[in-house]
Amino acid sequence: MQTILPSEFKRQMVLILDGAPHIVEDMHTSGTAQTRHRLHTRLRHLIRGHVIERVFAENERVAVAALETRPVTYSYAQAESQFFIDAETYEEFEFSNEQLGERRWFLKENAEYKALRLDGRLLDIVLPPQIALKVVDTTPPSRGGLNSEWKEAKLETGLQVMVPLFIANGEMVRVDTAGKKYLGRESAGE
Repeated sequence: MQTILPSEFKRQMVLILDGAPHIVEDMHTSGTAQTRHRLHTRLRHLIRGHVIERVFAENERVAVAALETRPVTYSYAQAESQFFIDAETYEEFEFSNEQLGERRWFLKENAEYKALRLDGRLLDIVLPPQIALKVVDTTPPSRGGLNSEWKEAKLETGLQVMVPLFIANGEMVRVDTAGKKYLGRESAGE
């Protein structure tokens, strides 16, 4: 199995730690010219779904998983599970809400996502950096407020975000999937 140094880590890369796959969700470096650099990471266990923080020394070698990606379509939610269909084999599979965590708020019926596979087993769903969602519940739009004034809006998936005062029910907005933040209106041409 291929190993790499922490300086080669990238977000969404899958590392094998203690025999289990972990995806790199976030990372930053610390250290000065006098001290050794260390890489601080936030990793999510791809089978159990829990998140851990881990620090790597600059010379520590870590195994990288050889992942396969394939297109899947989000089908439906039932109880505490989300169901997907493999776009190539039409095989149905499920992820629990616990495995998906906050990412479940970005799943739209019939939308296509990338699934990660390791040794023939589906491990995870990868979200795009941003996604367009419809506003289903917010106060009526108002004009003339400061640009820094925001209001709460509920989106079609149940996600709650803060939006500018001029946004109305029924509008499509772009949302950052990593930060769960409003990015702008979704224009009809996109």
